[in-house]
Amino acid sequence: MVQILELFGGIGAPRKALENLGVDIKSLDYVEILPFAVQAYNNIFSNDYVPQDVTKWNMSVDLLIHGSPCQDWSKNGLNNINTGRSILYERTLEIIKSELTPRPKKVVWENVPNLLSDRHRMHFDHYLESMELFGYTNHFKILNARDYGIPQNRERVFVVSVLGNNKEFQFPEKVKPVKSLKDYIDFDVDPTAYALSENEKQLFFREGKQLFIHTNTKIGFQEVEQFDSVNVERPTSKTRRGRVGKQVVQTITTGATQVIYYDNVVRHITAKEYLRLMGYSDIDYFAMRESGISDRQIVKLAGNSIAVPVLEAIFKNLLDLEKEE
Repeated sequence: MVQILELFGGIGAPRKALENLGVDIKSLDYVEILPFAVQAYNNIFSNDYVPQDVTKWNMSVDLLIHGSPCQDWSKNGLNNINTGRSILYERTLEIIKSELTPRPKKVVWENVPNLLSDRHRMHFDHYLESMELFGYTNHFKILNARDYGIPQNRERVFVVSVLGNNKEFQFPEKVKPVKSLKDYIDFDVDPTAYALSENEKQLFFREGKQLFIHTNTKIGFQEVEQFDSVNVERPTSKTRRGRVGKQVVQTITTGATQVIYYDNVVRHITAKEYLRLMGYSDIDYFAMRESGISDRQIVKLAGNSIAVPVLEAIFKNLLDLEKEE
């Protein structure tokens, strides 16, 4: 049995990944301050956890998984490393150091790649150095969700820390072939219910049967082909580029800012499709909806989550490493 603790747990991507692998799990605790995220988690996993703040938590566990809030470190965020959300990783270090007996055998941390930039690297290095002082061997790598079976261009840095381990943890190999965005689309959706706003429509223009969008490049436009996605965030911006995802979606965020083109229709991606593109099932979607969580809230929860297939691949290699030991 694998005993897990999820800090900043969201809607339970680590637990979902372990369940998908057929692992026998005991959830020791789950910490999340956002009420509707806790509500979603409880309905997916049939639990009765209540919203709680990690800064008020004290408990001993064997395994820890955390993905502390990353908005301040992301390129789209405030770029302020001194705000309360980002420095919560230090609270996790305090928990590992002083409040867990024995210390977790394995710790996995997920965050945005910008954490490795010159501006923020000191905090990343501080985390690694602290974990080494606690007796861990650290391994880290930037992984892209599109390399693990889902058509989403989502890069995240993963730190895997193993207590007292001298063996080299191997990050998972890429999965081929990559599935197409077409495989994740709900074709029963009424496109008119997810139509573009008037501002968003201004991004697009047609020449004959071809669809194009305006973009800040030398030629000034880019073709949109069947089952491409387009990021329509800030549609009136004259400086945006890289809006088109070729058979993939761009990184899913907390806003419903992506549309898809197929059968001569451009429409917004639905909340159910966003969840699919994070590795969750339609059953998970309906569990959330039945508990009263809105589609807008589900999109936010999906954007804050971790891509489940990436965690599956990491956990599989961690379990294989444990067997070797």
